[in-house]
Amino acid sequence: MGERNTYGDFAYHMTNRKIMKSIVSIVAGLISLASLAQQYELPNPSPREQQVQHTLFSVSYNEGYELPSWAAWQLTPEQAKATGTFKEKYSEDPEITTGTASNKDYKDAGFIIGQLVPPEDMFTTQQAVDETFLMSNTVPFKPSFNKYVWEPLEKLIREWAKEGSTLYIVAGPVLQDAPFGTFGPNKVSIPTRFYKAVLDVHGERAIGFIIRSNVASGASRSFAITVDDLEKTTGLDLFPELPDDLEKKVESSNDFTKWNFKALEQ
Repeated sequence: MGERNTYGDFAYHMTNRKIMKSIVSIVAGLISLASLAQQYELPNPSPREQQVQHTLFSVSYNEGYELPSWAAWQLTPEQAKATGTFKEKYSEDPEITTGTASNKDYKDAGFIIGQLVPPEDMFTTQQAVDETFLMSNTVPFKPSFNKYVWEPLEKLIREWAKEGSTLYIVAGPVLQDAPFGTFGPNKVSIPTRFYKAVLDVHGERAIGFIIRSNVASGASRSFAITVDDLEKTTGLDLFPELPDDLEKKVESSNDFTKWNFKALEQ
């Protein structure tokens, strides 16, 4: 009986461990790539705009208007159910190379600093909550528009996500309405309309909303339109990562009964 090669056994096991770690690393990488490939919320890139990926959302910033043309994010059931707190502390976004609007712009302007991605959608990650207060995620809102129209729509969409599906959301000002009035040292544009689009891939449904910025009341259902019509109005290509047949189906659908507009009443 020969002597046991202890060093050989050790080397053999160490090699196997390295192989297993490599396999795990490769699998994790593939999973990560697969996850990135499922970013259905991202519109096609807009020319002459800077797109920035933050922790849980992306923005496309238009320097000419000193506004984001869109913000896009995923809202999982877990995010929709999460709770938390935040402090309203707005700051310029250092990732935007041309600079963003600032708090000074809003002084005595008659507008509040509105957020496209609400912090309430980001409570699973504190860093993401903080990033919603970057000025690249902000637009000018009238207080009544924000309180009585925009926030109720945000709450409604969170209720939809709580029903069990991850939702893919895009929101922004309708920049196709330019020219605009401006305010502040940075000449921030004053949009006349805002939009939002919501996609549920699992449920094979999508819906759009367009709301005039001077509106101070109205049920969310009254602002609903097809995503096709929303794209015509904004000039954006929304949800381009969807398979063509599914994209055509959901973006043309005007069957808004698929969405529970009474969710907040339950």
